[in-house]
Amino acid sequence: LDKKRMAYFSSGFGILLLVVVALLARSSRREPAGIVLPDSPVDAEDMGMGQMESRLSVLEISPETVRPAITTLSRPVSYSRTQKVETFWSGGSGQSIAQVSVSGSRTRIDTRMADGSIRHTLLSGRQPEQTGTSAWIWYDSETDWTLLRNGPPTADFAGRMLTYETVRDLPAEAIIAADYRMKDNVYCIYVETAPDGSGYGERYWVSVADGLLYAAERTWNGGLVYRFTASPLDAELPEESLFLLPDGSVPGAA
Repeated sequence: LDKKRMAYFSSGFGILLLVVVALLARSSRREPAGIVLPDSPVDAEDMGMGQMESRLSVLEISPETVRPAITTLSRPVSYSRTQKVETFWSGGSGQSIAQVSVSGSRTRIDTRMADGSIRHTLLSGRQPEQTGTSAWIWYDSETDWTLLRNGPPTADFAGRMLTYETVRDLPAEAIIAADYRMKDNVYCIYVETAPDGSGYGERYWVSVADGLLYAAERTWNGGLVYRFTASPLDAELPEESLFLLPDGSVPGAA
């Protein structure tokens, strides 16, 4: 009888030990709390000191914290939106409007040209880490296309967009203003740079909600020379047909 009790005790203790080890292992794998950005201006402006102290992970924006804030943001894997780029020069201006569709590493940009035609561009790789990709270009309803094996370094570059990765890599000493602010009812991280040696300064509005660049401006000697604006984001998965060549083939397929 004693031997049976000892066997039951040993078995029960062994099971208990396994449970404790499993719980400890699970606890050790938990990720530490990351940086949290305020969800809205109310969170940022109306939060009292006591609340702020209880949420130490909420990041305040300053020239020194721009990089970790931008790094915290994550761009959606798929989306569509309209982007407008305006350029200004002495005595005139110009603009281009493009419909941009993104699905994973693929990007399609449909740009209306000055003569009314539509330029279609397909690229693989929209992030800076995915550089040196090919680009397929055709116009209107043409069935032939041009392949650029050394195309634009990024899809953002092809869309004439200043990227928030540029903001992320700015040295703190180049930033003269950084905070949270509204832009057309979109809650953004705002960053402004000091004019460089050539007189160019830049302003960025990065959406806190989706991590995408919402607006940007470039000035030269105090005058506006470039402006980028984007429409509200459509988070629906773009149609697969958008990422095919005019003959229905897959770009890059053998």
